[in-house]
Amino acid sequence: MKEWFDNKNGKDKVFWKDKKGNELTRKEFFKKWKSGIEGITPLTQTNIQVRSTWIMILGVSLGIVVSLFAFSNMWWVFIILVGAFGNTLVQLVSLKQKQKILKEFEEVKK
Repeated sequence: MKEWFDNKNGKDKVFWKDKKGNELTRKEFFKKWKSGIEGITPLTQTNIQVRSTWIMILGVSLGIVVSLFAFSNMWWVFIILVGAFGNTLVQLVSLKQKQKILKEFEEVKK
């Protein structure tokens, strides 16, 4: 972002730089962002979801370990995290199945 306020006409103006180094106004930036987001394929979206789910599993697992150290005071957190762990594993299995189907579809499509 280059500047937040344009004193010439008194309006807020935000600039970003694109990959080529051109300055973009907020409207131009969001127009390019929208076209980029619309170009994401279902397979790319699923790949991102799988990676994010692994991060969630790591976080829930660490939470379970930490809650075990203070189990006498945090037993209820442990129970919630164990439930969340199971739910997240089921979500991961579902996403992996979806990912496999989409990969097969992409190969057939080519």
